[in-house]
Amino acid sequence: MRSHATTQHSTGRRYFIGGSDARIIMGEDEAALIRLWREKRGEIEPEDLSGNLVVQLGVATEDLNGRWYEANTGQVITDVQRRIFHPALRWIAATIDGRVQGSDAVFEAKFMLPWASQQVPRPVLDPNNPQWSETVS
Repeated sequence: MRSHATTQHSTGRRYFIGGSDARIIMGEDEAALIRLWREKRGEIEPEDLSGNLVVQLGVATEDLNGRWYEANTGQVITDVQRRIFHPALRWIAATIDGRVQGSDAVFEAKFMLPWASQQVPRPVLDPNNPQWSETVS
């Protein structure tokens, strides 16, 4: 798996609606929706997520998740951080974490904390529980 750096809002994100944007659009956070609208119009810069621990843990573990998946399945991840546009609606896009070579499966490397935000952190009892998933597109 190729190493890469990921940022939530990179050059060009202003010109399409991605998965993170869809979550905001469909959500109930009016302030976030207005902020997104202003970002897409170019009125404000994208939010700086460099101080967001969960985002940074996700960035830091993306490559690890891919290497872990490859080592434990023998499969190869390709097309790392490839941006794919909808064939008809060019304003809809996704940046995939990768594809499983030789299949139509999309590799999604999500970082997930082992507790809900309201719970007290506790040790994870299963050290063999990987933080990756494979989703068929």
